[in-house]
Amino acid sequence: MKNRRTATIVIIIVVIIGGFLIFRSRSSHNKSNTEKVETVQVKTGEVAPTLAITGYVSAVDERAVDSAGSGPVLEIIAPVGTTVSAGDPLFEVESGTPGQTVNIAFADLTEARTTLQKLQAEGASEEDIADQEEVVEDAEAEYSQSVDNRYSTITYSPIDGTVIAVNAQIGDMPGGGSSGGGGAGAESNSVVLVADLSRLQVEAAIDQADIAKLVVGQLVDVTLDALPDKKLSGKVVSIDSVPETNQNVVTYNAFISIDELDPGIRLGMSANLEIQLEKAEDTLYVPNVAVRAQGNKKYVTKMIDGEPTEVPVETGLVSSDRTEITSGLSEGDKISVQSFASDSGGQGRSQSPFGGRGGFGRGMGGPPH
Repeated sequence: MKNRRTATIVIIIVVIIGGFLIFRSRSSHNKSNTEKVETVQVKTGEVAPTLAITGYVSAVDERAVDSAGSGPVLEIIAPVGTTVSAGDPLFEVESGTPGQTVNIAFADLTEARTTLQKLQAEGASEEDIADQEEVVEDAEAEYSQSVDNRYSTITYSPIDGTVIAVNAQIGDMPGGGSSGGGGAGAESNSVVLVADLSRLQVEAAIDQADIAKLVVGQLVDVTLDALPDKKLSGKVVSIDSVPETNQNVVTYNAFISIDELDPGIRLGMSANLEIQLEKAEDTLYVPNVAVRAQGNKKYVTKMIDGEPTEVPVETGLVSSDRTEITSGLSEGDKISVQSFASDSGGQGRSQSPFGGRGGFGRGMGGPPH
């Protein structure tokens, strides 16, 4: 019994010691895999910082059309999807003289003419016939005036384009907010929205922290979520001077042209934009992770006689993966760059631009300006 108890204690001790040794071995292995220092060379190339934002496709010329009258809608002449030219009728509302008044005036005119014909057929006196002729003339004038008043309540398209939204139904009061159809950018206070679909753009809300980086004329790469294989280009064409504030977030609308329209582009599509802010060509650069900031100064670890040495540098433009070096280093200088490896499988994930998995690492971001 005593020997069995002793054997059990020995087994427990062996398991504990073995577990500790395995844990220590794995910890050491993980540490060696997660921290790695590589030596790379300073190179010359392009540093082009960009601003990545999102937006949506809109029409360059989009008009919200209000009613020319104040009465209820009588007819939607151009429903959603109708192609119209400037001057084509869009909708009709009652205003001043409703359509029913025209019908009454026409009935009065018909009755006056019938009475005149009857008097003439019965051989009435010239005086009676003359009086009735005056009644007919008055009825004709009343009918003509009612027709003119009725047609003045038709609202016409101000531009060539397509009806993309109708915000009223028959019987609705214009501006009442009812909707008889929908489309991108519909405005509830207008009756109809007309857009020129032959001229499209991308509209984006730019945060106030980034608006100072934008200027008209900057080139933009455009990718649409609905057409990911289409690489489009454009440029910044205008920036609103007046901001919009939503839940204490201040933004400015910017408008980006699309150089070549694809037939698959539709209003309202989500767009990913990469705005080219500045560019430095044939300049010295290092990976962003090579630069460290201490106070107002920046440093890079340069290899001098095989020894890592902190040297001060001055930096210029910073892109998503490269930092321009304006002084402190020369092309071909060797610097050390810390990289990291994955905890699984032992596959290294380098943050160096000259090794590992294809170019500058993007995960670490740029150094402080």
